[in-house]
Amino acid sequence: MKRLLLAVFSMLLLCLPARAADKASTLLIHPGEVVYARFEMNGKKIKPVSFSKEKDEGAQVTFSLQKDPKKPLYILKVENKFSRDLTYKVEMRSLTLKKRFVAPTSPVVAGKVAFESFPLQVEEIAATGFQLEK
Repeated sequence: MKRLLLAVFSMLLLCLPARAADKASTLLIHPGEVVYARFEMNGKKIKPVSFSKEKDEGAQVTFSLQKDPKKPLYILKVENKFSRDLTYKVEMRSLTLKKRFVAPTSPVVAGKVAFESFPLQVEEIAATGFQLEK
């Protein structure tokens, strides 16, 4: 019995770092927030170094989720300061309804701003899978 418990405990310890690494590379943004993201470049791949809600002039990407004043939507504004196009994946989340939905996104052209619209039921957006193209 002790061996079984030791084996289960060992497996749990091995799984924990993988889950922590996933959370470290996921950007969570809520309505009304602006998040500044810094990345470490390694060729075509980029790895998130930090996400901050405090203004950061050195951040390579800025995410802002605001309510559209004219329509009942949230607008995700993504500003790309890299010299190459940025791609990423987005998951919309409604915490009260306990729903998740992967949303399609467009690449953000180098040095430009992109806008994505989301319904008002979205309470949180999780962005992952950051990559540079071309």
